[in-house]
Amino acid sequence: MSSNTPTGPQGLNRPKLACSLCARRKVKCDKRDPCSNCIKAQARCLYEAPASPRPRKRAADEELVTRLAQYEELMRKHNIDFSSLTHTWVTPNQESHKKSNSAGSSAAVGDRTGVNIPSRPTETMAAERELCLWSDLSPELKYPSMQSLRHQNDPLLYPTPSLEEAIPDTQSIHNLHPEPRHIYRLWQLFVERVDPTIKIVHVPTLQQRILDASYNPTRASKPLTAIIFGMYTISVTSISSDECEAYFGRGKAVLLARYRTATLRALIAVDFLSTNDLEVLQALAIFLFSNPGSDLATTLSSAAVRLAEKMGLHQEPSDPSISFFEKEMRIRLWWQLRGLDARCRINSTPGIKKPPPPSEIGDVRLPLNVNDADLHPDMTEPPLEHNGPTEMMCVLLKMEVSNWRRHSPIAVKLIESVLQNSVRTREVIELESKAVDELEEIYHRKYFRNYDPHIPLHKLAHAIANLSIARFKFNIYHPRGRLTATDGETYMSPDESDILFESALTWTQSMMDIRLRSKFPYYLFTHLTTDSYMDAYIYLLSELRRRCSGDRVALAWQLVEDLFNEHPELIDDNNQFFAAFTDLTLEAWEARRDKLTDCDGGLEAVTVPSFIQRIYGRKGSDQPGGIGLPPILHSHELGGVGLQGDKDTSWLYWEDFLQL
Repeated sequence: MSSNTPTGPQGLNRPKLACSLCARRKVKCDKRDPCSNCIKAQARCLYEAPASPRPRKRAADEELVTRLAQYEELMRKHNIDFSSLTHTWVTPNQESHKKSNSAGSSAAVGDRTGVNIPSRPTETMAAERELCLWSDLSPELKYPSMQSLRHQNDPLLYPTPSLEEAIPDTQSIHNLHPEPRHIYRLWQLFVERVDPTIKIVHVPTLQQRILDASYNPTRASKPLTAIIFGMYTISVTSISSDECEAYFGRGKAVLLARYRTATLRALIAVDFLSTNDLEVLQALAIFLFSNPGSDLATTLSSAAVRLAEKMGLHQEPSDPSISFFEKEMRIRLWWQLRGLDARCRINSTPGIKKPPPPSEIGDVRLPLNVNDADLHPDMTEPPLEHNGPTEMMCVLLKMEVSNWRRHSPIAVKLIESVLQNSVRTREVIELESKAVDELEEIYHRKYFRNYDPHIPLHKLAHAIANLSIARFKFNIYHPRGRLTATDGETYMSPDESDILFESALTWTQSMMDIRLRSKFPYYLFTHLTTDSYMDAYIYLLSELRRRCSGDRVALAWQLVEDLFNEHPELIDDNNQFFAAFTDLTLEAWEARRDKLTDCDGGLEAVTVPSFIQRIYGRKGSDQPGGIGLPPILHSHELGGVGLQGDKDTSWLYWEDFLQL
């Protein structure tokens, strides 16, 4: 094993980055050569040289001063007296020092062009600003690394067998089928929980074929056998360990190992890497979606896209022998494979930061917004599309983003701005806000007419839409994306702070609805619910230090409690980020406790949540309020620690548009 760390003075001055394997898996790297994770995985440990720093772009304030000076010089040349129109203008850095030097002053904060991030910039330019509490957080919280908090039923906790392990088994693959009553149960789980989230098979036609095969599996064709074993695998993945024991009397790990191996053997039997059979490609897609975060899925998703292109799925078929029904199923499969491959490339491949160009999507329309009952293999004309919720609504919500990227002028301008790393001026922020508003309008116009919150699929789709829009808005207004003073302080108006707090609250609430209160397999939406979501909790807790009462505050505390209950490692593990996070939690709780004490008439009337008690116990204090929290450090006081800069966050935020 070797290392490719940069050499020479320039390389020595840069902080050492995580190795390629740790960066791809999003785990902490001890930065040794080789690192401990690569030693355990018996993998080659490679350190990639960091990209060369980009030329510094002038901040909007600096550009404005330069332009004003040019205009003043032109007026002087033409003997125009502008002294009566002169107003004093200060930069954010100067204003922050002025504010600190005159704490008792009631003078209004001046307009700060280039820093303002309102919901409607032109309407709130004169709003009074205040120091954002986020500015006082420690670097671990202001610039957190990607924290992957895995749920106990996460597919990644059940490793997929390698191709080498699947090939040598001499046992007949037909002996790996469960008994018929379990086949019916697995099919029912697939129809109720999995199919509405992927929609790559036609349930009415496939159901009869699976029921026929359950009586005599040896008579099923090889492509159908691959689909059936893929169905077993993804159905077991969609349930908890307790449900697996109750339904099938076997452990989840045992059944997953059995059915994943059988699926791989069935795919190898049909020569899946050189197939031209649509059913084989459907079987491969089902298998990939059963564990979309695995290394095998990352590799095979690219192969699946190449196979789809070879079969012509990326363009409208011109062959008259292809029925409308098959065309529609090809379109559904193509969009799902493209979306899966795009997410795998962005999340798992070091160095890939930019989105695939729209041309890679092909020239294929979106699938129709219809139910499976509207489609039939013998139909010759397309059915009438629904204008509201259907079985396809969850899938189409995800696909709509890529379609929007292809056709919206606002989307084109936005992606160009992001890729050019433009300074986030008011114009850029207004463009981002318009983009989110446009996408939100599309969602509600096309998919949420006649929305019924009592229907589980409708509720899931609504949670996905709310989560997505809230996450976009949160990233637009987040303090890290603003132009700040050199001391790291960030100012925002109360309205902006409220928008950001509500966005974080909606994001985390929708995420918990998907993860904890939905029967659908949340892991199919992991890209929506895990990456960077700790930022939302950090901002909530930061604000809860001053927001101490009200229904929305109570909801925020319930969501924080849900997080700690789902992930006890936040309290139990010795992790620098977790320690800073729990310290912030205690600081927010003590502010709320003081408020409740004043309102309820004494400390004895305040009930301390169990997770707060566990944090106190972990930190060695049984007395709420008796623990000394470490001082809050400013990021500028810890220079040289290699934290991610603001200029690098823009695309990391807006790549979310591709990861639906």
